[in-house]
Amino acid sequence: MSDNSNKKQFLVVIRDYTDEGALERRMAARPKHLAMAETSYPNYIVCGGAIFDSHENRKMVGSAMICLAESEEELREKIAQDPYVLGKVWESWTIYPYRNAVGLKSELPGPVIV
Repeated sequence: MSDNSNKKQFLVVIRDYTDEGALERRMAARPKHLAMAETSYPNYIVCGGAIFDSHENRKMVGSAMICLAESEEELREKIAQDPYVLGKVWESWTIYPYRNAVGLKSELPGPVIV
């Protein structure tokens, strides 16, 4: 594991494309995306998962991740190489500076601020 002490935390909220082929593209890119995510844990992706339209329907409409990076620019470069971006699954994303307060304490650098 590399030293994450100088990395910043970010919350990334991602929206999927909404066209008819979006779910099919997601399923096609999913194995490569998950493999990349597994090798990126915990030095880049700390946690992440799908966003649904509702708990009842469970239609995937996006993703959310907590990530570590030296800078927002570095994070944007990494996201641009994700199989979901390359496979036209993720349409847009918003990156927020973030500081974890509860949970995931062993994976994130720095003191927990409540």
